[in-house]
Amino acid sequence: MALASTSPDPPSPLKNLDALYPLACTLVGDEAAPSLLVQVYERVADAPPNERPEAPEDWLALLLREAPEQGQAPSDPEAPDASSTPDAGSLRRDTAERLARNTLPVAFATCSTAERFVLALSASRLSEAPQPARLADLFEAPLPSSPSALLREKLRAVLSAPEADLIDETLSDTELHGVLRDVLRDRFAPVPSSLRARLRAVRRSSSPAAGTDKEDEKDPEGSASGDTSGGLLDRLPSRPKPRTLLFVLLLGGLVLGGGLGVSYLTGSSSSTSAPSPPTLTAFSAEQAGAVTTERATMQPAEAEAYLDSTWGRRVRLPSIESAQLRGVGRLRAAGNTEIPVVLYTGEEEARIAAFVYSYALIDRLDDTATLNTQVRSQLARRNRLVADGQAAGPGLLWRNRATIFVVVSPSLSPDALRARVQP
Repeated sequence: MALASTSPDPPSPLKNLDALYPLACTLVGDEAAPSLLVQVYERVADAPPNERPEAPEDWLALLLREAPEQGQAPSDPEAPDASSTPDAGSLRRDTAERLARNTLPVAFATCSTAERFVLALSASRLSEAPQPARLADLFEAPLPSSPSALLREKLRAVLSAPEADLIDETLSDTELHGVLRDVLRDRFAPVPSSLRARLRAVRRSSSPAAGTDKEDEKDPEGSASGDTSGGLLDRLPSRPKPRTLLFVLLLGGLVLGGGLGVSYLTGSSSSTSAPSPPTLTAFSAEQAGAVTTERATMQPAEAEAYLDSTWGRRVRLPSIESAQLRGVGRLRAAGNTEIPVVLYTGEEEARIAAFVYSYALIDRLDDTATLNTQVRSQLARRNRLVADGQAAGPGLLWRNRATIFVVVSPSLSPDALRARVQP
């Protein structure tokens, strides 16, 4: 008889997914990253147990091997590692952090694929950091030797000299990488729930074979036994007593009758209890009436400053012809998700609401509202007004950098809004 193994359970294959997902996004983009990770996990599922990756560097090797391209080689800069002076004032520090947070997306976008991968890896929270030499062997292109120096060089190429000096003098390398981690989390987090479901399906697809092997190890001679009837008869339960049998039958009848009654009463409603989520525009139109003014102002600059100080969102408000800005409110959606909303009043007191979304915010609303692939592709062009064609949610969408605006009005059609809105 085989003894049960006393070795500790292997780490979960999804342990490092939160770190691997943004790295995959830097390699192939956030749209292709789920397919790349599914391909990686399929390779792991097909491999023998003793050949499956465990260390983070093994997962990185497999990720890089499955990626279709690894981009162009960086210039391998030799900029010195600037560090901060410790006792910077709170104003300088707050300004430097806000400046870095708003500029890092531009600096990150100007990097090559190899440089983006190195920066994302340096800002990640993998359980173990792979050795630099090992990582260089895994990546075909030469890698920068100092991620911190590379990050500061890219920022200096985007910022003015005083702005770059402020960041260099105020933020340490650790703090700057922390800001980069926040930027990457806003851009790539959370891991799509659909991806987790697909990866769990990949894991389950390899489970039956593994379970069969374990059962074979427990009883290797079971299938070759000549006479098993005695053992089977021995395992049969004893015949129940008449009173016990009658009690069980009565109890089973009551449970069955109650179940049928509940099924009859709730059957008609259960078939329609899980409708598909509305579109983002329809959801915004449904919720617009519930938003109240939290900060009253008629000055766009003051409203923009409030959005920045409250949610860290630096946006440029749209101009709406024949409409007056009234203030800023917020919508609390499922999961305690807060959505900033800018409120206007048009002709004849027509209410107009501009919802301020981001891709990360929309991903958190996955079960509440949807943004389909067709609309996403139309939003690829900056400041292009898009109507999703949903009668239940008249309104327009457009994208300005990482911000997605949804403007809705109960009394104005998308065509009427299109004639008035200037992103």
